[in-house]
Amino acid sequence: MFARGYLGISYAFSGDCDAAFTNVEEAMRLSPRGPLLIIWHLCKGWAALLAGRDEEAVEYGTQAADANPEFPDIYAVLASANGHLGRGDPARAALDQLSRRMPALTVGDERLNRPFARAGDRERFVTGLRKAGLPE
Repeated sequence: MFARGYLGISYAFSGDCDAAFTNVEEAMRLSPRGPLLIIWHLCKGWAALLAGRDEEAVEYGTQAADANPEFPDIYAVLASANGHLGRGDPARAALDQLSRRMPALTVGDERLNRPFARAGDRERFVTGLRKAGLPE
């Protein structure tokens, strides 16, 4: 279960959304109430966001928040995806939650570095955060 889930995370950040979903869904099937459920939902959110499937990213980010609302990356995905969708209020609400967990956050902050395999993925992520209102 762990191997499939972590393989899914690797695929998500390498830009292979379908492979990420396949592996994470297998991890969730093997342990539907496991302690890493939040990570698997969040992984699907990252994969969808990086694939430009913003509606799905919001859906999976919301599922991750339902599993454990204290994990900061949930709100990074939700803010970016909602920013891309032009949903100002939900984007700002997610950004507020992210900023509560990561005070004084700016676009150039190193705390936003993730293991993106493709340079364009980081730019897509940050562009969504800018649209949500994250300051430079």
